[in-house]
Amino acid sequence: MAKNSVFKTETGRKEILNYYDRILNRWPQDCNKQFIKTRYGFTFVIECGEKSKPPLILLHGAGSNSAMWSADVVEYSKKYRVFAIDIIGECGKSAENRPDFKSSHYSNWLLDIFRAFQLENASLAGCSLGGWIVIKFATRHPEKVRQLALIATSGITQIKPSLIFWLLVTSVSGKWGFNKMNKIVYNDINPDEQTLQFTKLVKQHFIPRTDALPLFTNNELQRITTPVFFLGGENDCFFNSEKTANRLKTNIGQAECKTLENTGHVITVSVNYILNFLNRCENEKN
Repeated sequence: MAKNSVFKTETGRKEILNYYDRILNRWPQDCNKQFIKTRYGFTFVIECGEKSKPPLILLHGAGSNSAMWSADVVEYSKKYRVFAIDIIGECGKSAENRPDFKSSHYSNWLLDIFRAFQLENASLAGCSLGGWIVIKFATRHPEKVRQLALIATSGITQIKPSLIFWLLVTSVSGKWGFNKMNKIVYNDINPDEQTLQFTKLVKQHFIPRTDALPLFTNNELQRITTPVFFLGGENDCFFNSEKTANRLKTNIGQAECKTLENTGHVITVSVNYILNFLNRCENEKN
């Protein structure tokens, strides 16, 4: 398990986390910000919503942190007890450990969080890398997953070869490369100033993981017994959303999928789709 810093310098680490703190200070919902002890180090969790409501765990993507949920957390918190969690080894406040993707460590890490909050089960929503982690957890602990919502998830289809080309080109192309890569990732979305500034800091100071996420086998996917919802963009630069949807529907009996037109890897309208799915599933249980 890698324990080296995920930031290029200590100064860069402070710049990213100080900017994150400014976002957290403007968090739009009353919340409890806390560090949970796990076997992989401390994990930062933002808890919102009433404790009596069904639990919902949110996991962000790679090179990000729980700030990605700030625009949606108010809506989620109306009907759910929300836990927005900084993934270990990414550019948030959690421990900088990076477990082997081929191991069971990420599932064990998430299981530690379930135990810390005494959660018998919960709905899980994950974006990209976060999607991979919640799928992995659902294949190992299906009894603990109420519903599974996936946004532009990793682990179902291979990364597009064209992305590798553009990553190489833009990484050595200065400001032009930064703007070009943003256009490829965000597609027709114009990121706000907060997002752009954070993205610049990440590019400047963060060391991304370069080891590939393993694809789930058909047997693994078929272990998932809970309702699943996948939301992808037709122009996702990382993954072919239609192929992802087809593979999920082939292997998971309760999978429903939606591909959004003129949308890339970043999806800013996910909250209503996911809430409709979660609420419908909860109503069916009651």
